[in-house]
Amino acid sequence: MVVSLKISAPENPIKAVTVYKSRKAEVVRIFSLNLQSGSTKIEITELPSCIDTQSVRVSGLGDARLYDVVCTTREGFTKSSETVRLLRVQKAALEGEKRVRDHESDLLVTYAKTLKGEHVSPPQMGDFLQSFVEQGRKNLQAVAELDEKIVVLNRQIEVELQKETTKKGASNAQVTIVVGTDSDTHVDLKLTYLVLNASWESTYELHAATDNSKPSSSVSLHYRARITQSTGEDWNDTALTLSTVAASTVAKSIPWLNPIKIRPQSHSPWKGARPAQAGSLFNNNNQPAGSNIFTSSKPFASQNNTLPPLFGQPTGFGAFAQGQPAGGLFGAARAQGTAFGGAAPQQQPQAQSSLFGGTSAFGTGQTQALFGSGQNQPAAAFGAQPLQQQQQEQQPQPSIFQSQTEDPVDSLTEDFEDIDIPGAQAGPTTIVTETPLAISYAVEGSTTVPSDGTVHQVSVAVLPFEAKISHICTPRVDPRVYLQCHVRNTSEYRLLPGPVSVVLNDGFVSKTSINEINTGDTFTCTLGDDVATKVTYARSSNTVTAQGGSFTEVFNTTTYNTKITIHNKHPFALTDLVVRDIIPTCDDKRAKVLLRKPAGLADAKDGEVVKLASPGLKVMWGKTSDGRSGEKDGRFEWAWSVDGGAKVVLEAEWELKAPADVAWVESVPVF
Repeated sequence: MVVSLKISAPENPIKAVTVYKSRKAEVVRIFSLNLQSGSTKIEITELPSCIDTQSVRVSGLGDARLYDVVCTTREGFTKSSETVRLLRVQKAALEGEKRVRDHESDLLVTYAKTLKGEHVSPPQMGDFLQSFVEQGRKNLQAVAELDEKIVVLNRQIEVELQKETTKKGASNAQVTIVVGTDSDTHVDLKLTYLVLNASWESTYELHAATDNSKPSSSVSLHYRARITQSTGEDWNDTALTLSTVAASTVAKSIPWLNPIKIRPQSHSPWKGARPAQAGSLFNNNNQPAGSNIFTSSKPFASQNNTLPPLFGQPTGFGAFAQGQPAGGLFGAARAQGTAFGGAAPQQQPQAQSSLFGGTSAFGTGQTQALFGSGQNQPAAAFGAQPLQQQQQEQQPQPSIFQSQTEDPVDSLTEDFEDIDIPGAQAGPTTIVTETPLAISYAVEGSTTVPSDGTVHQVSVAVLPFEAKISHICTPRVDPRVYLQCHVRNTSEYRLLPGPVSVVLNDGFVSKTSINEINTGDTFTCTLGDDVATKVTYARSSNTVTAQGGSFTEVFNTTTYNTKITIHNKHPFALTDLVVRDIIPTCDDKRAKVLLRKPAGLADAKDGEVVKLASPGLKVMWGKTSDGRSGEKDGRFEWAWSVDGGAKVVLEAEWELKAPADVAWVESVPVF
C-alpha cells in the first residue's frame, strides 16, 4: 500500500537561495516528514512555474530509498485567485444571511402594525411589546455581526487582489517523489532546484568625510547588491548567496581542439569553389594540370618564338621571378606558378601568359591566352588566333564547370572555418582570454526578497579603505578645483563592475561607476568641488604680420598667452594640486605651432617630469582618456603644492605661424 502526502511548498521554509549571474537561482527547501513503513508518495505543490524541471534533486532521506522523482508544470489558476474566489463565496453567504435578517425585521414590524385594541388586552400587549423589543435587539445584533464579517472579507479580498498585482510569476509546478523505507522513520527531505527570472548586480556607496574642511584619508565603501526576482515564490527569511558563476556554464565538457589550416583566402563568387586544376578559362586542354589564367602551361619549356618585352625586362606581372623554389606549408620546396610570378630554375627561360592572351605586358615567354590558347606564337588580346592556328584541329575544350582532379589540400578547405591572419605589414596582434573567476558573496543574516519584479538592495559588506586625495583643476573648461579620491582595494573582495554613489559628509555628491577591481588594484572617484579654492583663467593673443617680398608668402605669427591664478583660501596647504591644460595642434603643414612656455616641456619625452624655476613646480605631458601619451594632442599638466592662503600663477605661451591669406580657427572635435 502506498501512502500519499500532499505538501504545499509555501507553507514550508526556504533554507537557502543562491543567485547566479545568468538570471537563474538555486533554491533549497527542507521538508520535515514522518514516513511510514513501505512506499510513500509525496506531492509538493505550488512550486514556481519557471522551475527547471531537469534540475530537481532530492537528498537528506537517510535510510529511506528514493524510487522516483517527477517534476511537472501546468497552466491553471494561482493560489491567490483561488483564495479570492473562496472569500467571495463566504461574502455572498453572509450577504444572503443579512437579507434574511432584514426580512425578519420587516415581518416583525408588519405583524405589530396589524394588532389593534379590540384584539389584544393590555396585559397581552405588554408581553408582546417586551417580546418585540427583545427580538428586534437580537435582529440588530445579528445584522451588525454580519456587516462586520463582510467588512473583514472585503479587506481580505483587497489584500489578495493587491498580491496579484504586485506578485510576479506563477506557482503551478509540482514535484512528485516516491520513497520507500523498511520502518517508520523521520527524514528532513531536502529539495533543490533551479528557477529562472532571478538576477543581481553590484552597486556601491563611497562614504567620505572632512576634518576641519580637509578631506580625510579614511573612506568606506558600502558594497551592496541589487536583487530582482519574479520566480513566483517569495524568499522569506532565507540565507542568500550571490555568485558570479553562470549556472548554464557550470557543467561543460572539456573543449576539443580542431585542426587549423592556413591557405589563401578564396574570393570566388561561389561558396566553396576551388581553383581550376587543368586548363584555363576558355582555352584548350593541352595544358598540364595546375595551369590557370595567370600561369604558363609549360613553365620549364624552352621558348624560341617569343615577343620582345614591352619594357625590356622579363619580370613584373605575369613573369616568373628568378630564385629559389617556393616552400611548402611546413618548408617542403616545389616549383610552382603564381599570379605574379612563381619559382623556376634559373637555367630555364620563363614561359608565361598574359591576362588577356599573348605575351605578358611586362615580360616575355610562351603565350597563354585568357580566351584562347597560344601555341608558341603570340595571340591577340582577346583570344583572336592567327590564321595558322585557326587551321589547326580543334581539340575538345573542358568546361569551366568540368570536374577536375582535386588537390588533397583543397579537398579539405571547405570543411574548415576561415580565420583572418594579419599580413606581413600588419603590426603586432595580441588576443587575450582569461579564465572566468567564480566568486560567491554570502549575505550576512536572513534576507527577504519577494517575487515582485522590483529591485531590492541588500548589504554585502562595508569595506574601510585608505585613500589619497588629489586636487584636480581644468580651468580652460571649468574654473573649479575638484577633489579626486584614489582608493586601493586592500580587502579580500573582488569588486565587480557597477555604479558608485559618492557621499561626502552624509550628503550625496555625485554618481560614477567602476570597472572590475581586483585586490590590490586602485580606482578613482570624484568627491565634488572645493569651494574654498578660487581659480581664474585669462587668455590673450597678439598677431604680427611678416612683410613678404614679391615672391614670398606673407605669414602671420600669433602669440597666445594663458595665465591661471589659483588662490588657496584654506588654512592648510593643497599638497597635491594638478592643473591640466591643452594647447592647439595643427595637422595642416602650412601652419606650425611652437610651445614657448612652460620652458623645457617642448623637448620633454613622454613621462618625463620637467622642473620649473618656482620651487616644487613641475610640468609634464598628460594622458589621454585611454592612457596613451597626450603629447600629440597637446595635453600637459602642472603639479604643485600651494600653501594655505597663498596665491600662485601658472603661465603658458605658444606661437602659431601660418599663411596670412587663410583664416585659422580653433575647433573642438565632437565625439
